Amino acid sequence: MMNQLTLAERTKFEQVEGVIFDIQRYSVHDGPGLRTNVFFKGCPLRCRWCANPESLYPQPEIALFAGQCINCGQFSESCPVLWQQSGSKERTELFQERIVLCPTEAIHWIGKRRSAGEVMQEVLRDRPFYGDGGGLTLTGGEPTMQPQMAEALLRLAKAEHISTAMETCGYTQWPTLERLLPYLDNLLWDIKHVDNEIHRKFTGVSNERILANLRRLSELDAPVTIRIPLIPGFNASTESVTQIAEYVKQLPGATKRIDLLPYHTLGKPKYAALQRSYPWEQYQRLTEAEIKTLTEIFEDYGLQANIGG
Repeated sequence: MMNQLTLAERTKFEQVEGVIFDIQRYSVHDGPGLRTNVFFKGCPLRCRWCANPESLYPQPEIALFAGQCINCGQFSESCPVLWQQSGSKERTELFQERIVLCPTEAIHWIGKRRSAGEVMQEVLRDRPFYGDGGGLTLTGGEPTMQPQMAEALLRLAKAEHISTAMETCGYTQWPTLERLLPYLDNLLWDIKHVDNEIHRKFTGVSNERILANLRRLSELDAPVTIRIPLIPGFNASTESVTQIAEYVKQLPGATKRIDLLPYHTLGKPKYAALQRSYPWEQYQRLTEAEIKTLTEIFEDYGLQANIGG
């Protein structure tokens, strides 16, 4: 059977490595049931409102969460002071020793090269809590930027009869998706905007590949859930949401489920920790009334719209 692995295959997949920046347990928002989310580092998009700025670059980075610093007195200058004075190229040299000695982990590396076998050991610890619907979700960042690691984790999970899901921006080559699709029970697919020029302006890339891949998946009747971030100043308007609803409605295939993800600012402290400015500063969270109005547009098109995952 496709999901069975020989000992040699299992060993090969367990040895595959990738850069992972977090493993989040007991998640209920990224696929059905209780999930273990594995966060891949690296993303081809540069969305201005991104809630996970630590996911953008594929290499590990140093971050300082100044609110956790207790000014431990081990150094002549406190970490927050020195952090503000240093440039990104200097940080590795300046803070390498401090990362090891920090008592609160206020300063630490984000992203670590890990083997698929090591990651799966953590996933398997959660298996008793999955019940009938939970399982593993690959997220990020963008998992398809590390296709060998993504495939290894999915293959190992399926061999353990663990349900699988992957959250993706969709900006990847079709052969990569085709390679992963047989080992996915759920595919969480982001649509941010259907206007190509607006999409390019605010995310840095065209949406043509994203929409073309989605259409091919729909033609295959793949297990796709469409996820739409509702972002003020970008797509949280009647006009933009109507365009998205019209696009989804005409897709082939039976899957018409949509998860709406209202804009939040939970990622804002991460920008300061990475010494970056927060680019969406001027925008506020949507009100419940605004979210309800946008949700009703999808319902008017006969689409099942859910708030959250």
